[in-house]
Amino acid sequence: MKSRVASWMLVSLVLGGCGSRTGLRVRDGGFRDTSFDVIDEDISAIDVIDVADTIDVIDAPDARDVVDVVDARDAADVPDACAPVDDRCGPVEICGNGLDDNCSGAVDENCPCDPGMVQRCFAGPPGRRNIGVCRDGMQVCVGNATWGPCVGGIGPQPDECNGADNLCNGCSQRSDCPILCPTGDGDPRVPTGAPFRDYALRGTDFYRGPAQSWQWRVEGGPCDRISPRLRSFELRGERASTATFIPKLSGDYRVFLSIVTPAGRTLSCSWIVHIEGPGLRVEMCYPESETMDLDLFLHRPNDRSAWYATPSDVFRPTANSCGWHNCEAQIRGMGIGGPIPRANWGYMQSALIECENGPQGDQWRALGFCANPRLDIDNNLSEGIGLPENINVDRPRDGESFRIMIQNFSGTLARPLVNVYCAGRREATFGAPPDEVPRFEAARAGNSDVGAMWRVADVLTRVDAMGRTSCIVTPLHPPATTRGYWVTVRDPQF
Repeated sequence: MKSRVASWMLVSLVLGGCGSRTGLRVRDGGFRDTSFDVIDEDISAIDVIDVADTIDVIDAPDARDVVDVVDARDAADVPDACAPVDDRCGPVEICGNGLDDNCSGAVDENCPCDPGMVQRCFAGPPGRRNIGVCRDGMQVCVGNATWGPCVGGIGPQPDECNGADNLCNGCSQRSDCPILCPTGDGDPRVPTGAPFRDYALRGTDFYRGPAQSWQWRVEGGPCDRISPRLRSFELRGERASTATFIPKLSGDYRVFLSIVTPAGRTLSCSWIVHIEGPGLRVEMCYPESETMDLDLFLHRPNDRSAWYATPSDVFRPTANSCGWHNCEAQIRGMGIGGPIPRANWGYMQSALIECENGPQGDQWRALGFCANPRLDIDNNLSEGIGLPENINVDRPRDGESFRIMIQNFSGTLARPLVNVYCAGRREATFGAPPDEVPRFEAARAGNSDVGAMWRVADVLTRVDAMGRTSCIVTPLHPPATTRGYWVTVRDPQF
């Protein structure tokens, strides 16, 4: 009799735990909310006791069986056991948070902003931001001083068995799927990359079974969107299990993987790879880059001297700016008295890893360092046709102010786009559709004067005690105006 009383007490404890909402520790070490329907099965166990009360059902094997039932249902019912996510859709839009607060399909609509500025944004329900696969995109403030569309992010998607929380509800993951896609930020299979460095895309990190075919695809950022012929990245081995992705620019790239199994089933994943260069990085691209020559310049910080020594000689930029003449691996510029020296703004030179994989890698390796500041490529060179230009200041100092300028060397109409990055974060984009620079052209007298010049923006760098760089970007407008692009003709002044 004593044995049976103890058995009933143990049944009560087991059933009490199943009915509790405080969580049950199961044999595999996990916790879960126990508001599931396994209680029905437990009640059937009570019926067995009522009918055959001489059977000691709480012997060791039955105790294991009860736990095993919870284990099995726990593995199968994880999505059902999760509480519904609050999408946090509200009645009004809140400006400045990069969210679609009223779930209208637009982010920060009708909110004022400074044209050219960029902010992170999430186009899905606010409560799902950064949950599961959901990740921010970026939006640019357009010419009417309101935010443009949120592009480049990942929103909630139809759920499928791929190991990822596609619904972005915090719970729709399964570990028994044939493919296990990236689970979000911090996934070691998706590290941050750097410009001009090979980035391995290993399909076997996500799928270990046999495959009939593999297919990789990559989507780039603002420069890729203005022309499909621009080459902001390379992708090698796109039909192999392991591909090599070589980004040329900073920012976020979206990667797509599709696998067809021997049985004909298609498995797929998509995720964002962040590419980050150090310090201040300015990038310039334009759809005419295969046939025309524009030049990117960055002025020496806290200096207001002229860009050119004379308005009549486009081949003689001054030593006070960084450009094709004094910031590449090989110095080509000539000054009034002879060759212009390499730009020296008082910084330490950078390690070779920062530039040796770029288009002029052999030349940088011959020098033994990466210049700081430097221009990775002038797209007038044979190895640079179609490539975006970029100028880097790897370790700027706190409180330095830099001015960005684009010069139209060819003279005919062009539509340049400029991105400004600080510590890998895009802070501004100027010249993107529908806000192209108007009338950026000027026939150069005698084919030698400085022609059309666009003064883009001033960038103030802030460097904290830990060496982290942030920026304040100020768009430049024609004098005495607060809108529009500042384009001059035959005027080399700062």
